[in-house]
Amino acid sequence: MASSTDEEKTVAQWMLDQYRRNNRLVQSSAARGIRMTFGENHVYKNRQRNWGINKGILEAFRELTPDDVVWSRSSQTWRQRRESDPPDKRMVR
Repeated sequence: MASSTDEEKTVAQWMLDQYRRNNRLVQSSAARGIRMTFGENHVYKNRQRNWGINKGILEAFRELTPDDVVWSRSSQTWRQRRESDPPDKRMVR
């Protein structure tokens, strides 16, 4: 796995700061903020025509976040781990 660039780490730190404000971060809001703050070269449009965040940034963000932060696929949100979440998974329903 390639290590993240300094720029990706900067964007990931911005995401972590946003996450810490509410103990959650919605992907669409994060992608919009990244696009406006750092430029469109850090995001892309996925098959559903929604904005996604480049993989290197997501990898850097994961490295910055503690194990109690999980990605909820159903809500497209990073949030605090709940008791009902599998303890060994960082991606949940």
